[in-house]
Amino acid sequence: MSPDDFVALAGAQVLHITPQQNPPGIAADGLRSAAALAKASGMAPAAITLRDTRIVLEAGAGTALLNHQRPLLMGRGQTGHFLDGHSLQSWAAQLDQRVFCWPSNKGGAFARSLDHPTLILRLDARRFFTAFHDIMDLSPINSGNATRRPARRGNWLYVPAQASVGTFRNNRRARGLVRTPDKLTEISLRGPVPATALQELCV
Repeated sequence: MSPDDFVALAGAQVLHITPQQNPPGIAADGLRSAAALAKASGMAPAAITLRDTRIVLEAGAGTALLNHQRPLLMGRGQTGHFLDGHSLQSWAAQLDQRVFCWPSNKGGAFARSLDHPTLILRLDARRFFTAFHDIMDLSPINSGNATRRPARRGNWLYVPAQASVGTFRNNRRARGLVRTPDKLTEISLRGPVPATALQELCV
């Protein structure tokens, strides 16, 4: 996948949505996964898995408010229907290892769905891809949401950004799960965005 391919999928901007009180810590320490924030606060990542309330962590230069995982908890009792090779606990744990962003046409709706004030960081999609394509995965669904009739998912759901557009768009179709090619809904990184890189990406 080229930078042009990614921009065609994601739009000109990639959005990171965070609770309103988190930007001071983000400005100092960059974007970190929930698991990394837990470790920085002296807490074991397993202690925050499948949280049904928000958690405030003292993790470096500022406090970090972690969102709850209630949308995933909605899938409790039906994990055999939507999780491949994972328990609800292990799926939540791998979510906590990721930094999540959204394509420009999806992030606003996600922000509005949250029940607390948020801030949207707008990142240049082309520069974001160039800097982080080697640790970037693409998903056609919100992989942390299991409300209503949750879409099937497993490790295979995340298509590396180094793959072709066709590989991403036909990933679920080749498995017989959908009839039409997928569109991009979620972008995640298997590593942090340092503060210095974030400054260069923000628009």
